[in-house]
Amino acid sequence: MAIRRISHITLYVADQQEALEWYRDKLGFQVCMDNSDLVPELRWLTVSPKENPSLQLVLQLARTTEEKSRIGTNLSTVLSVDDCRNEIARLESLGVEIVDAPITVPWGVSAIIRDLYGNPYNLVGPA
Repeated sequence: MAIRRISHITLYVADQQEALEWYRDKLGFQVCMDNSDLVPELRWLTVSPKENPSLQLVLQLARTTEEKSRIGTNLSTVLSVDDCRNEIARLESLGVEIVDAPITVPWGVSAIIRDLYGNPYNLVGPA
């Protein structure tokens, strides 16, 4: 098979700086690329979990009506955490929307949050 991995997932955002601050300051993601020199009027901004820089989220400024309609409509993404209950408590203290509190499930402990635009994230950790 020629396809080896997923490298980037694009999230359309209303404001790149606001999105960067949310992912960096709330989820603890790191900036992988922040470059506006490649293409005029295009800021290529990617972030990733510090322990998984090979999978990057592209924080893409929504410019067209179609792109703007896609803000907050990404499918649920699973984020692996060491301690789901503690991570949810930390995120809640930072004002992150908790959709579903941590519960024990057959595969560990699971909870759901939303980012600043409404995209859902399922945090999963060991029981």
